[in-house]
Amino acid sequence: MADFRKWILAFAALVLILGSVAPASAQQNALSCSVSAAVTPNLRHEGFTELVGDILLSCPANPNVPPLTSGPIPQADISVSLSAPITSRILTGNVTEALLLVDDPAPPLAPNGQQRVCPSPDNPAGPPSAGGCQGTADGGISFKGGSNDNVFQGIITGAPVPGTNSITFLGIPVDPPATGNRTYRITNIRIDATGVPAAIAGLSPVNAFVSVSPSSAISITNPQSTVGFVSNSLTVTAPGPSSAPFFQCLDYPFYFEPGSTPGSTSPNYVGTVKFAELFATAFKTRGVIGTTSTGLTYPQGTPGTIYYTESGLEIAVVGGEAGAADTATELYTTINNIPSGTTVWVDSYAVSTASTSAVLSDATMVLPVLATAVPGLAAGSSANPVAVNTTTSNGVTSYATTATVVWSITSTNSFALDTLAFNIYVSFTGAPGTPGTPSPTGVFTTSESGYFPYAAAASSSEAIPTFISNVPQTSPSNLFEVSLCQTILLFPYVTDFYGFDTGIAISNTSLNSALPSIGPSTGQPGGCTVTFYGGGAVATTLGTAGSYSSTADSALTNGIILPGQTWAFSMSSIDPGYNSAPTYGTTGYAIASCNFQYAHGYSFVSDTGIRQFAAAYLALIIPDTTRSAQPFFCSSIPGACYGETGEQLVH
Repeated sequence: MADFRKWILAFAALVLILGSVAPASAQQNALSCSVSAAVTPNLRHEGFTELVGDILLSCPANPNVPPLTSGPIPQADISVSLSAPITSRILTGNVTEALLLVDDPAPPLAPNGQQRVCPSPDNPAGPPSAGGCQGTADGGISFKGGSNDNVFQGIITGAPVPGTNSITFLGIPVDPPATGNRTYRITNIRIDATGVPAAIAGLSPVNAFVSVSPSSAISITNPQSTVGFVSNSLTVTAPGPSSAPFFQCLDYPFYFEPGSTPGSTSPNYVGTVKFAELFATAFKTRGVIGTTSTGLTYPQGTPGTIYYTESGLEIAVVGGEAGAADTATELYTTINNIPSGTTVWVDSYAVSTASTSAVLSDATMVLPVLATAVPGLAAGSSANPVAVNTTTSNGVTSYATTATVVWSITSTNSFALDTLAFNIYVSFTGAPGTPGTPSPTGVFTTSESGYFPYAAAASSSEAIPTFISNVPQTSPSNLFEVSLCQTILLFPYVTDFYGFDTGIAISNTSLNSALPSIGPSTGQPGGCTVTFYGGGAVATTLGTAGSYSSTADSALTNGIILPGQTWAFSMSSIDPGYNSAPTYGTTGYAIASCNFQYAHGYSFVSDTGIRQFAAAYLALIIPDTTRSAQPFFCSSIPGACYGETGEQLVH
């Protein structure tokens, strides 16, 4: 019986001990919170500074854990580890723009503004009187009211460079709410998305893991959450070659007829570069950046709002402004190998195919600085092309051989796929072709296009946003070629068969001061080569392998037929075996290739010595490879000929 009483006493003591332990255990976890992602945005695989979705800790009131009514509020450290390197901007030391907000306080100048920033983010322990950020218990009311700090900045716990995957918020108040929920919102975390594996194959998740120190302060039921999905976001279509060639000897001034607008129908058009979103929020504006008269920046300062901009939650904090991006999304293209004396013009503005009357999507050139509108351009034209490779100083124009053009997104439709297309044009003053057999005089190529600015790797000092340079795109392509000015003449019947002879005369009629739209007043000097064909093959005895060039004629200076000059010769004078045998000679046709426009030919066929027979005809002008068999046409403006220039057939 005594032993039984001993066991009863022992059991009672155990109950007392356990009873005293249970409340202490409950107090060890002052809050029990669940973790969720407020949103899971699409992140650009090309981006070094992609803004992940907010992480929300929701901590409901617990009647078994009453709020504190007096004294200092306990503090804890909340850390977030991500599956990608963190690239949030470092504002000072190891203090970043990443924020943790308690109970979603309203911006300073909103009605009943409530945001109070901890002034010592890297050393928040202790009361404000000692320089700390520790609040005073007030019975568990919302942190939107009272005087306790409710905005805390994240601290990079490792080296303050990309490669750090964790960020910590120090001195976070742990105060159970009297009613409702205590919330902790973590925002403005940016990551380097370029290294997220398998992104090119589709959506790849970015995960965040939340932990608390000491772990007894807050219990977290589901510490991991997906805060974004990475995928390729942009395709670029490089401009293709212009369908119409340009001619070295002609002038191509850049102007538009009254009432016209720029586009592919322009005589100066050479191609279009297109940028297309692969998801609806790839293109973003910078955001509403501004400072009030009191120095408080708040246009994007409402926690939990989805702004669809490059900027995050904007709050003035220690070291500067959190959340603010440097630019909107910017797009660029680079044009290389621009021939000397050639001006490149590019549309300074474009409207997306996804624009609507309610939601406009467009982009405006920011580099180079906009120049004067094209002369003659219709007022109010949206594209407004500008020169991008020229500078003028003291009346002298310099031409760069490479031009990089950048456009900034000025408005966007975040619920549609935007495509922006920018036309490219050229202008130059023609120059006569050199004698001989020259090749095309210039070729434009595009080397790169994509997001701007770009870098080789992520850096804590890079602008926001910054992108990788190797955006998938079509291969660089030729924009246009400058072709040699030529005339090709057909002499349909020629012969130097025994007892017969043929004379050929070619005139350079490019000297024509009375009709500048047909030929410049200075003309186009150049040489000609005549090739003779007979019996289904090139003649083997005339000239050099059946060809006779003006360079072989000692009557010409350097083989050049000057504007206004006529070159004449007979087949008998260039055939060393002429009339050597009754069966000797060539009968067929001849083709003359002249390196200038407006060549005209004349042929005279007769018997030897012109004793009994003679006939004459004009050579036909056949289209060269760059022209169709149509007459040339010109603008109504004198001297401005476009398209298929020169003469064809009998025209």
